[in-house]
Amino acid sequence: MKNYYKMMLRRTLLLMTILFGVVFAVATAIIWKLGLNISYGILVSVVVVGLQFLLGPWIIDTIYKVELDDPRIYDNPDLIYNNISSEIIDFIENTCKEVGIPKPKIGVIDDGNPNAFTYGHIPRNARLVLTTGITEVLDEEELKSVIAHEIGHIKHYDFIAMMVVSLIPMILYQIYISTRNRKGNSAYLIGLGAYVVYILSGFLVLAFSRMREFYADSFSKNIMGSGEQLKSALLKIAYGTASREQGKQPKVSTMAFANNIQNDALLLTTYKLDYKDKINKTLMRWDIKNIWGKWYEVNSTHPLTAKRIMALTGETVEDSRMSKKDIGQFLFEMFMNLLPWIFLGIAVFTSKEITMKDSGIIRTLLSILKNNPLNLSLLGVCILAKYYYSYRKGDKEYKIYDLLLREDASPVKGIPGILKGKIIGKGIPGLFYSEDFVLDDGTGIMFIDYRQPLRILEFLFGVCKADEMIEKDVEIIGWYKRGIRPYFVCRYIIKDGKKIISFNFILKQLLGYVLLTAGIIISLI
Repeated sequence: MKNYYKMMLRRTLLLMTILFGVVFAVATAIIWKLGLNISYGILVSVVVVGLQFLLGPWIIDTIYKVELDDPRIYDNPDLIYNNISSEIIDFIENTCKEVGIPKPKIGVIDDGNPNAFTYGHIPRNARLVLTTGITEVLDEEELKSVIAHEIGHIKHYDFIAMMVVSLIPMILYQIYISTRNRKGNSAYLIGLGAYVVYILSGFLVLAFSRMREFYADSFSKNIMGSGEQLKSALLKIAYGTASREQGKQPKVSTMAFANNIQNDALLLTTYKLDYKDKINKTLMRWDIKNIWGKWYEVNSTHPLTAKRIMALTGETVEDSRMSKKDIGQFLFEMFMNLLPWIFLGIAVFTSKEITMKDSGIIRTLLSILKNNPLNLSLLGVCILAKYYYSYRKGDKEYKIYDLLLREDASPVKGIPGILKGKIIGKGIPGLFYSEDFVLDDGTGIMFIDYRQPLRILEFLFGVCKADEMIEKDVEIIGWYKRGIRPYFVCRYIIKDGKKIISFNFILKQLLGYVLLTAGIIISLI
């Protein structure tokens, strides 16, 4: 019964977190409708962000079951608990003393995904959490460098800094809302300017977060006396170039955490040592050379790993200049990815029958498709063209380290293949509704992206079925892609001879064929 109530509490806290956003949206709508003073809007923004800041650590403690300051870490100075030696504890205490902050509470999570993170309000109540995965794959000096990086976040008051910065877009939006109906007034122009800056401020918040990461890296380099230890750690945990000890079984439980300061997926990969240098260079070159890497960095809280390594050591990546072929490939992939929307845009702006000003975008699109049924067929063709370009068929079996060597990976054009191995954990360990997985094939670990047409279906699968997959040998049929990190999009999971289908891709095909056929039939009637 205790576990049942704990599960209910975790779900309640999840809903409460979602409600913060709903409360802000509703309060903003009320303020706008009643024409209240802008000060009310700013007050609502401050209260919502303040509540998130105050309750955040408690929510994390509860949802992710972070056990802090386990007495087994301290009871016996000669005991190595989960690979955290007394020397590591001494390092944490001495570093904090040296930089003038209290020692944070130390948490250990039994999780094979290598990760480390901090959270809290101020240095006095900060938490520093390490997973068993990171303590297993890093040597002591590398682990110290990662810990120093996290202590840097605490020392620099990054919890508060990110809270203040995240408040800026909300205030800008309130300024826009309060002036949007004052046309002909100078305040209206100010509001329009605020709206433009509001759109840009989302990217500025992410850029600020990336700057804090560089700052924490620099802190670690100063503490360690060199950036080599953190570079080595990043190669292992961010790119997945770590080797496990012989005979050691991977461990991934359902406890871990990823927050807005530590949201990069950390992948653990083992492979023949001969591949190590080649894979490192390939992955770093993709970061620097591929335009998709730059696109994803702009939308990420973390810098590209290659840039962090270059900043730490001053080294460069050979053959990193973009060629005309690279640019052409990117533009073509972008075109194919947006093809259905490009067609709809052209259809709207070339239509002489109705305008968006008269009826709005939805009615305009429906009218265009109704009055010219062939547009339905053309839209279906565009959907199918995008689908077959992005998700080709293939039955070749790959090892994970083979896929990591592919420089032609992208987030649009998937590389079809099959992976065989054991599911050792959820994609976001510790998140009870996480529907994604982590697969170990003996040569490495790959993030498996499981998709369904509706988020509610993914949520139900994560809650009701995902735990049953842990520690099961499976076959994954899908496509290898590369975004801010490598991942494998799942079409089927075969377990014990039974097929678990991701209907997202079947429905995409079906939608394309239905539109194509419907347009032809309606035109002939």
